[in-house]
Amino acid sequence: MKVLTSVSVVSVLCGVSVWLFVVPQLVGTGMVEPGPLLGPMVLLPTPVGLIAALVGTVAGTIGLVRRTDLRLAGALMTLGQVLTWILAIAIVVWSQAYGSTGWELLILPASLMLGQVVVASGLISAMVTRRRGIDAESGKDVRSCDTLSRRSSGSGCA
Repeated sequence: MKVLTSVSVVSVLCGVSVWLFVVPQLVGTGMVEPGPLLGPMVLLPTPVGLIAALVGTVAGTIGLVRRTDLRLAGALMTLGQVLTWILAIAIVVWSQAYGSTGWELLILPASLMLGQVVVASGLISAMVTRRRGIDAESGKDVRSCDTLSRRSSGSGCA
């Protein structure tokens, strides 16, 4: 789970970088044009994010197969990483087939942008369950009674 979470943070940050380059241009002018920030915000984060997504796919799949990570957060992160790679492979196959020019590879960062939304929801889910102190498998509150009694007097701790 630690590897999956670490590479998920990296891949989500790469996806956020691409989103930050694309969205303001789409909102402002309705089209995305290359500029001086294209390299550091899109061209560099895309391969880094795809490699991180590949590592996350392998680590998450191993965790699910071995049943060491059965929480919703781990499943969402794994699903998002797999989705990122399915989209990337579909874009590459599409760009190489059907007599295309190869310019279709310009939308390869879209695979990172879309798949990492699911990964980000898994990371948020993991943060929320850790913050609340709820064991995801049993649904029981795993915080100590001292912590609970300090926060509220009617916690039920003796």
